[in-house]
Amino acid sequence: MVELALVLPVFLVAILAVIEIGRAYAVKQALTIAVREGARVLVLPYGAGLRYSSEGEVQTAAVARAKSYLASSGVATGDETVIRVARIGAGNDGEYGTADDIGPQIDYTQGVRGQRVGLIISHRFESPMPLLVRMFGDSGAPPGGEATSAINMGATCYMEHE
Repeated sequence: MVELALVLPVFLVAILAVIEIGRAYAVKQALTIAVREGARVLVLPYGAGLRYSSEGEVQTAAVARAKSYLASSGVATGDETVIRVARIGAGNDGEYGTADDIGPQIDYTQGVRGQRVGLIISHRFESPMPLLVRMFGDSGAPPGGEATSAINMGATCYMEHE
């Protein structure tokens, strides 16, 4: 009985930690795929084969595609999720990944062929793990403050504009 009383809480916290790590990994994967889906809409001619009359409509469709993927994968996209359209220019040397790259420019108005355009997603993943950790003592919170129960996640994907 004593052994069970000592081991059971640790065992339950370990099991719940594995479940929460799995949930966090699933959300991170969903963010990565959603940002890739949205960027794909931005770079295909006429936005994935659909006819749009302006760049703004293509950008709106890209954000909607990312939100649609997140919703279908079970990730809530409320105020805690921010999806932004961005682009990067190659700079004066014409190569990406150097110090003179232009950007990322958020919410740009017009993409030019050869630029890299894409999406940036920021998401707050809520987890009950701090409640479980507080059962065993120090919560890691500042004196007089609450332990945070959120993990800030993000994903970025750029593709070359055609």
